[in-house]
Amino acid sequence: MTKQQILALQLIGKGIIESANLSSTGAPGGVIYSALMGQGATFNQFEQIMSTLVRHGFLSHDVDASTYHATEAGLQWANKV
Repeated sequence: MTKQQILALQLIGKGIIESANLSSTGAPGGVIYSALMGQGATFNQFEQIMSTLVRHGFLSHDVDASTYHATEAGLQWANKV
């Protein structure tokens, strides 16, 4: 992966984390997927991005509501990008 591709993924992650922080109810997964799909991302790419953000503790995922919430660790990371 090139430096430019890594930066692009970091900026995508930052945008998702910041979006998930805007509402106390979280960011709906379908809305996030729709936004990424509009930029050419596949469902598999969406799942990989989201699972990576959750696995690293940057987002929490409410499976029942299909929403994502930013964590303190995620917000700290996003502020560095």
